[in-house]
Parts: sequence; structure tokens; C-alpha cells
Amino acid sequence: MSKHCKRSENLSAYLDDELDEKTRLKFERHLEDCFTCKEMLRDLRCLQGCFQTLPQPEVGFDLAPVVLAELGRRSARPTSVLRFNWWRLLPVSFAAVATVSLGVFLGSLLTGRLDAEVTAPTLAMFDPIPPGGICIGFAGCYPKERI
Repeated sequence: MSKHCKRSENLSAYLDDELDEKTRLKFERHLEDCFTCKEMLRDLRCLQGCFQTLPQPEVGFDLAPVVLAELGRRSARPTSVLRFNWWRLLPVSFAAVATVSLGVFLGSLLTGRLDAEVTAPTLAMFDPIPPGGICIGFAGCYPKERI
């Protein structure tokens, strides 16, 4: 006995009377032999009965006319032409100018002094001990002529 039947896809349609006559007759013949489909049909009928016993709440108003009226009112309004307001760009423009000015000012502070000498860092790859290497004392790592 298999737990899943390929024809169980037709159960809901059979229960809702949506199958044509030929398919319905074939499915009823299948139901006579298939225990899995019979059990699923019984469960679906029970579930359908449970849903029918649930209370049907009344909303008290119909929202469809309100929505349709609002849609009609919005489509009746003339569409306004979008105008470009240049004054809306002023804060962004001021912020951009201030940022660029600050960058130029700070950059000139870094390189603007004539007495500031730019020294190239010592190339550590030519040292006898690589960077981060362990060395016994300062004099052991560097020759005396470099100290």
C-alpha cells in the first residue's frame, strides 16, 4: 500500500464537483480500490464540514464602493506637471562645496609646508632580521654603522 497516490490530485476537484462526467466516473472507480484516496476524501469531507460550522462574521460595510470612488476621484484630477525646483538642490550643493573645500584645505596642510621633509621609510626587507622577527637586543639586529 502506498502512502501517496498520483490520482489524489483530483480529490479536491471531486469534492467540489468540478470534474467532468468522464473523469468523475474514472475517479469513482479508482476510489473503490484505493484506500489512501478514500481516507483522504474522508478527511477532506470532515475538514469541509468543520469549515462550514465556523461563524460567518458580518463586516457591516462594503469597502468596494469607497475604493472605487477614490479611484475615480484620483483619475479625474488633472495631473500636475512636475516642475524642477532648483532651490531644492541648494543644500546638497553647499554640502558638496564644503566637502571639496575641506579636502583641499586638509591636503594642503599635509604637503604645503616647505620645511617638512618627506623621508622614504627604510626598506625593512633588506634588514638582516625581517619585520616582526625576534632579535637578541637592539645591537644584535642592526650593525653598529646603522645605529
